[in-house]
Amino acid sequence: MIDNGSTEVETAEILSKWQTKEPERFKCQALDIPFNYSKINNYGVSQVQGEYLLFLNNDTEVLTPDWLNAMVEQAQRPSTGAVGALLLYPDNTIQHAGVVAGIGGVAGHSHKYFSSKASGYFNQIQTVNNYSAITAACLMCRREVFDAVKGFEEELAIAFNDVDLCLKMAEKGYRNIYLPHVVLYHYESKSRGYEDTLEKQIRFAQEVQYMRASGRRLLIVILAIAPI
Repeated sequence: MIDNGSTEVETAEILSKWQTKEPERFKCQALDIPFNYSKINNYGVSQVQGEYLLFLNNDTEVLTPDWLNAMVEQAQRPSTGAVGALLLYPDNTIQHAGVVAGIGGVAGHSHKYFSSKASGYFNQIQTVNNYSAITAACLMCRREVFDAVKGFEEELAIAFNDVDLCLKMAEKGYRNIYLPHVVLYHYESKSRGYEDTLEKQIRFAQEVQYMRASGRRLLIVILAIAPI
């Protein structure tokens, strides 16, 4: 785990508890820098030795008991890049069921706000499918794939870093997979808040421009989507 400047007493207590309880399995490294999702997670990867990498937001709640087994089942396949889950809002509507390149000018979540029980376009909500990208709120991949694409792009501090990562994987021939049977709640933006300040909006516009400058990749991935 990477601790990026946590200040809550409860957080310190939880970290201390697990470091005492599982000293060989739980490790925490401090990285006190201005928030940069890509840089923090790249640093985290550099500090671990596992074959599989799981990127998981702290504002998620797991609902599927065997979720890790289900994700590894797909991540271990040689053709697989990123593996993602069905993420729900607390009212059980969909926050994420795969990411489609081109929506909203860059990329957007498939079937957002649909009921989790809906079937969606050609039953895509309820079936395993390939997508342009997977949100890094819950994303698993093999280390070798992550290293092959040189990890997250650190110029993308907040937005689209997961989309860029997945598109780079797709460029190398890997497929990004959405799993409907792995379900979590995602209390979106609970930790960092929304993009509602001038500084955040300027940064977001810069990251949009970065992605648009990579439009060749977006086009290639849209044409490459196919059922698994």
